[in-house]
Amino acid sequence: MSSMASLRGILPLLLAATFVAACATTGGGKRAAEADMLSGLVLDPEGRAIPFAKISVLPQAPYEDPDARRKTKNQGPTELPDGSRGLAVTTEGGRWVVDHVTGDDGTDLGMPGGWYYEVTVYKPGFHIWKDSVVYDRGTLQVDVTLYPDTIDIQDVGNVVDTTVGDTNTGTGVLRQGE
Repeated sequence: MSSMASLRGILPLLLAATFVAACATTGGGKRAAEADMLSGLVLDPEGRAIPFAKISVLPQAPYEDPDARRKTKNQGPTELPDGSRGLAVTTEGGRWVVDHVTGDDGTDLGMPGGWYYEVTVYKPGFHIWKDSVVYDRGTLQVDVTLYPDTIDIQDVGNVVDTTVGDTNTGTGVLRQGE
């Protein structure tokens, strides 16, 4: 009978532990808030990831729709220090994340919501991509296609201009045997 009494005492603890484990593995209970960040993927025109591209995120101005600013739960400041920016470099898979901006003095300003941000993507050999986005809160995905820097050359055949004209294109001394 004492083993039955001890089993009755342990049974509620086992059930509680099983419930907590089930909630942890199935996502039951309260969900964590989505992180505040700008993120994205940088690809070339063929859909290949572009690694090691530089990303710059500059706060431009607060979003000026008063109704929208009243509705947002993540109202950012109406002013940020000059020189505030977020920086990132794409991974080998072309992915990037900026989850905060910093001031010139290195102060972490978080990711203020309700702002226009200018996003610039730079990689040598590609055209610079720049656009303005409105960020409120949560995760804003900014995917980019970078196009290679190219020069269009037209083949017009074997045309060589042999005219000299009246212009002197250089100076110098011609010496024989040197």
